[in-house]
Amino acid sequence: MTDTIKNPWLNMPAESKRRVDSNIEHNLFWITDISGKYGLYIKSASEFASTELDIKLRGIALVKRNFENAGELFLILKKNEDWELFLVLCRDIISTCSVSLVNEKMINAVENRLRRWQVFLMQNNDISISYEKQMGLFAELQFLKNILIPAYGSLASLTAWNGPEADKQDFSLPKIAVEVKSFRSSNGLVVTISSAHQLLSNNKPIYLIAYGLTEDLNGSSIQDVIEELTTDFESESMQALQQFEKSIIDFGYMPGVNYDHMYKFRVDGYTAYLVEDDFPRIVPMNIATEIVAVNYSIDLAHCNRFQTDIHQIVN
Repeated sequence: MTDTIKNPWLNMPAESKRRVDSNIEHNLFWITDISGKYGLYIKSASEFASTELDIKLRGIALVKRNFENAGELFLILKKNEDWELFLVLCRDIISTCSVSLVNEKMINAVENRLRRWQVFLMQNNDISISYEKQMGLFAELQFLKNILIPAYGSLASLTAWNGPEADKQDFSLPKIAVEVKSFRSSNGLVVTISSAHQLLSNNKPIYLIAYGLTEDLNGSSIQDVIEELTTDFESESMQALQQFEKSIIDFGYMPGVNYDHMYKFRVDGYTAYLVEDDFPRIVPMNIATEIVAVNYSIDLAHCNRFQTDIHQIVN
């Protein structure tokens, strides 16, 4: 998040409220409670059919109640110093409200959005995604979109996607495992392996696929690719869409949020390698028990003898 982000609660005394936006039909307010804690207040035009709320947000208190023939939903931040991430959440909820004209649909949309945030906040402390992490996710999305889905279909491909678990390959298919890596084309064909288990499988062959990327304003960002895939899944299968959203949230990407820094990349090319016995790698059985973690790089320019055609493998 940028340093110039404005705090809407700044200089608001305790127990005060201020309308979020006069152009939004629904009653949305920035508030401070009796202790001066920051919050967002959503006032429904009618009472809620139910005041039960099965959502718990880390660092945020939620209150849903009926009062004076109206429904009220309060989001109260427990620690004001965490206001920047809370503001992103609030703006996302406000955006959700603004596109829902019918009151009941607005409340349902807000609660569904909060459930996404519940999952996201369980695993993330902020909404920034590093350059390297964007490169890694971009490469995996390219593999998913252009190679795996055409061969296996959406749901099977998404089920095979393991996400950012360091001790597992990125994709675990019935007969093969695939580890996807990205590298900056300008720096040469060098990829980083972050675990001794990443290139190890005891029961099926492993393939390493490396994507050479260049930052390019005319290219695509992870946000662009995610939006494209989301549109495809929406028209195809709700189950696939939900699985996809879960996977990208596990990566630390919150769908629908406007990120400050989204880099755009072009794919210069990709190469696949069969990781067999003499492939250069570090595996657990060759490491002293005193070593608890490894991180190393492989220069794939010297691994031509292991090259293979990934399209033939997945098909």
